[in-house]
Parts: sequence; C-alpha cells; structure tokens
Amino acid sequence: MVAVPAFVRTVRDLMARTAPCGPAAEYDELLFATDPPPELVPLLRVLHTGVRAVLTGRRWWGATSDGKPRVVELCPDAPIPAGIGLLCVEGDARWDRIAPAARCDLPHLFAPTNPAGSARRGHGG
Repeated sequence: MVAVPAFVRTVRDLMARTAPCGPAAEYDELLFATDPPPELVPLLRVLHTGVRAVLTGRRWWGATSDGKPRVVELCPDAPIPAGIGLLCVEGDARWDRIAPAARCDLPHLFAPTNPAGSARRGHGG
C-alpha cells in the first residue's frame, strides 16, 4: 500500500506537488505530461475537479449529496467543507461523486464537521 501524504490538504497543495508532472486540463479531463507519483493518485481521485478548475480559471463547485440540497463555490486553498459529496468545475456536464471511503481514507482533505452547539463553546455565558 502506498502512503498518502497528509500534508497535502488542499487543491493548491496538490498542484504544488504535481507541478513537475506537467498538469493540463483538456475538456473535462485532467492530463499530465508524466505520471504523478503513486502516493498522489488517491488525492487526485478526489481533488481532480479542483485542479482542473484552477488550471482553466473556472469556478469549483461543491454540492451536498444528502439532506438539504445546497451548492457552494469551493476554495482551492481550503479543505472540502463538511457535507459536500459532489464536485464539479463550472461548465462541466455532470457532477463527480466523492467516494464514501475517501472521508475515512483521506480525512485531511475534508474540513471537520461542526457538531451542533460547538461554535458556542468557550464563549462564557
């Protein structure tokens, strides 16, 4: 099994690591001039839409995959927000679903969930 680097938390982190491989976006595909290191492939399976968004200058979108539907613009400099299960690049014909195992296998790519009421802790009152 290949060790996945935990210090790659965002699209920008991943882009910095894959820059020597010559990433390019063509239509709905992410291409590389040379193969990325094997330890980055699991990260690319989740963040490839974000990399394509940055390379093409288009917006990166995330949507909830259960519960109350919501679509938000994602930031390539931040982990994927809690509750987001679908990703796409502005102009894509379809959404990509984040594999459920990704949250267990690559938890550092996702912002922690905020349990009800935790935002009020430590504010005296």
